[in-house]
Amino acid sequence: METRRFANGSIANPVQFRDQHYVALLDACVKSGSLFSDPTFTPDQSSIGMPTDPDPKKEVKWLRPKEISANAVFVEDTTCTTDICQGQLGDCWLLAALSCLTMHPNLFVKVVPPNQSLTESYAGIFHFMFWQYGEWVEVVVDDRLPVREGRLLFSYSCTRNEYWSALVEKAYAKLIGSYGSLKGGNISEAMEDFTGGIAYSLPVSSRAPRVMWKALSAALSRGSLLSCFIQASNYREIGTVTAEGLVKGHAYAITDTDTVKKLAGEALLLRLRNPWGFVEYSGPWSDTSKDWDDVDAAEKKRIDLKNSEDGEFWISVEDFNKLFDTVELCSVDPDPIVEEDTSTDPDSPADPPSAWTLSSHKGSWVSGSTAGGSCSYPRSFWKNPQFQLVLAEHDDDIEMTPGEKKVAEKQKEKAKQCTVLVELLQKDRRKKEKVNFLHIAFHIYRVREKGFFSFKQPVGSSGVYQPFRAVWREVRLDPGNYVILASTYSPNQPAEFFLRSTSTVMSMPPVLPEDRKRVQKTFDEVAGPDDKLNAKEFMKLVNSG
Repeated sequence: METRRFANGSIANPVQFRDQHYVALLDACVKSGSLFSDPTFTPDQSSIGMPTDPDPKKEVKWLRPKEISANAVFVEDTTCTTDICQGQLGDCWLLAALSCLTMHPNLFVKVVPPNQSLTESYAGIFHFMFWQYGEWVEVVVDDRLPVREGRLLFSYSCTRNEYWSALVEKAYAKLIGSYGSLKGGNISEAMEDFTGGIAYSLPVSSRAPRVMWKALSAALSRGSLLSCFIQASNYREIGTVTAEGLVKGHAYAITDTDTVKKLAGEALLLRLRNPWGFVEYSGPWSDTSKDWDDVDAAEKKRIDLKNSEDGEFWISVEDFNKLFDTVELCSVDPDPIVEEDTSTDPDSPADPPSAWTLSSHKGSWVSGSTAGGSCSYPRSFWKNPQFQLVLAEHDDDIEMTPGEKKVAEKQKEKAKQCTVLVELLQKDRRKKEKVNFLHIAFHIYRVREKGFFSFKQPVGSSGVYQPFRAVWREVRLDPGNYVILASTYSPNQPAEFFLRSTSTVMSMPPVLPEDRKRVQKTFDEVAGPDDKLNAKEFMKLVNSG
């Protein structure tokens, strides 16, 4: 019988974090009759990663679930959004993404492998999977959790007897460095690490309410993770509650959409959840709103309407568009996440599936070498890592559906181009208590016939330099040869990065060393013995061939 081999770093063959093998450790504990104690993430202040409370009554103890609750279980009944409540840690960005994940069982089992229990074959050891820059990583933890005054210090389930979410949070904290390293973040980070998908932000104002509802409904049906927040205008506003009961600067999970029938027509609703597990929206269509009086009891039962303070609530898409600023989306499938408002005819044929190609590269900015900074530093900008992007032909004409053919020439022109998604991520910048994201960006340049490209005008970019873990952009380009140049804003900032690009018609080999040598030679010839470029010399360099 032939043994099937799986690629290293895949779900089936993940990288073992800190070289800890779950099956081997579990077997050893079962045979010895002992409970696992993790020597790499010890039950002390270094793992918490935050200052201690001087009050002796608030001393943190590390206890196993059955030491906290006699009825402790890993999962009670089924997993759902209310299994996750935020504790005394500012990681709503992580827990909102985890709430979203529970809505997609096929994605959930990748992060939380099945057949884990606090009773059967219990040995105090659990394992979880996270995507990290092109690889799936398996993280092993023991089940000792930080407790203060008899209650979990951080994430907990509303049932108080369920512990899977607290253990996922612990495993992610171990992966990043400590619990303290999870304070404050962008939801897209966790979304990507739970799925391996590409995440980006969508301004709510960019779509009309009905178009927004359609787009989010379609994204949920494709398995995308969705969340949203209200932008705080300054630091002091973060955490403040609006008149409608919404928290500014706080991540909410978008867990469902529905069309609810009422006496006078219908309402397009979104279901949201506050990771706190309390503090709910109080406007129209909230749990106790009079709007539900016009809805039949059977309809309320169908959508499982609950009048409870569990952080989950419904809101009309019109009010959602008025009150929220940004939606965060993470698509596992690279097909467009937010669609144009095209025909809603149910008989219109759907777009055929397209064969997307994903290309990815790991790289680094090395001080004094490949950390060239932005184009504000012309003497070193070209030294940044570069990757060739070859678009052999435009998107398949078959993607033009009858509905699209009714739209005008502009849509037809788009079909002659190639759709490319590019994302640049900086690696391992969230460590212990310190989060130090550099300002990063990428630029795309068209390559001239003789192999050089001009820095004068990129044909695409991620936008302004931003201190985020990842910057992302979808661009449409003519068939041809391009270079993607990844950079930090300031030169000589050492860091590692991960660049990935996906399209139906591309290849993306790295720029070869001989190409760099050729550019270096041309630079030396133009710059002369003083190794300096004036404006005229710089223009001669970038336009040379």
